[in-house]
Amino acid sequence: MTLSKLKVLIIDDSVYKAMDITRALEFSGVRDITRVRNQESAFEILYQSVEDKMPFNLIVTDMHYPLAKGMEADYDAGFILIERLKEEEINIPVIICSSRNYNAPEILGTVWYNELCDLNRAFKELLNSLVEET
Repeated sequence: MTLSKLKVLIIDDSVYKAMDITRALEFSGVRDITRVRNQESAFEILYQSVEDKMPFNLIVTDMHYPLAKGMEADYDAGFILIERLKEEEINIPVIICSSRNYNAPEILGTVWYNELCDLNRAFKELLNSLVEET
């Protein structure tokens, strides 16, 4: 699979950060990008994409966002997402993009979102490792 064929779902309630992530993905050649602001919307889109036989190839998630529309942000949202994907046997690679540098063994990798990070390079490296695996 090539980067231009990846279908990516971004879960982040920050419009600015989601746009930065989108630009970094596009810099790497990704064109099919969907953004949502809460986990409820993410799973609705994930289920629909499987039903339409056009599943996502990658999820980029923050760790702190609402679980559902109208809710306050949950500090464990990213961990809840990862656990739920595992429980439901949804095998989509996950990249965490957060202002905190998380490490979780069950994910593809982490991009530390801060002013010192070159998002383009960080995403390109992780995306290349994903493409090499498939």
